[in-house]
Amino acid sequence: MELIIGAVILLAGILIGRFLPGLGRSRRSALGEVKPLCGCGHASSFHEERGRCHALNEVTRWDGGRWAGIESVPCNCQKYTGPEPLPAFYAPELTE
Repeated sequence: MELIIGAVILLAGILIGRFLPGLGRSRRSALGEVKPLCGCGHASSFHEERGRCHALNEVTRWDGGRWAGIESVPCNCQKYTGPEPLPAFYAPELTE
C-alpha cells in the first residue's frame, strides 16, 4: 500500500512539473541577475577609481560607402554610472 501511495505522489509531482512549468521558474526569471554595467555598456572592472573607462569599442569603418573593416577605439566614458559595487572588507582571523 505504501508503494502505491509513493507512486501516486511521484506521478502527481511529475504531472504538476510537466503541465504547470511556470509556477516555480517565473519568480526566479523575473528577478534576473543584476549586471553591473555602466551607461557605456562596460562593467565596473573596466573603470579606474576616478571612473574613466579603459575598454575598447569596436567601430565599423567605411571607405567611400564600402565596408572597410572594424576598428578598435578607446571608450569615451568619463565616469562610471552603473550600480555601486559592494565594499570589500578584510576581517582578521579570531584566535582564542
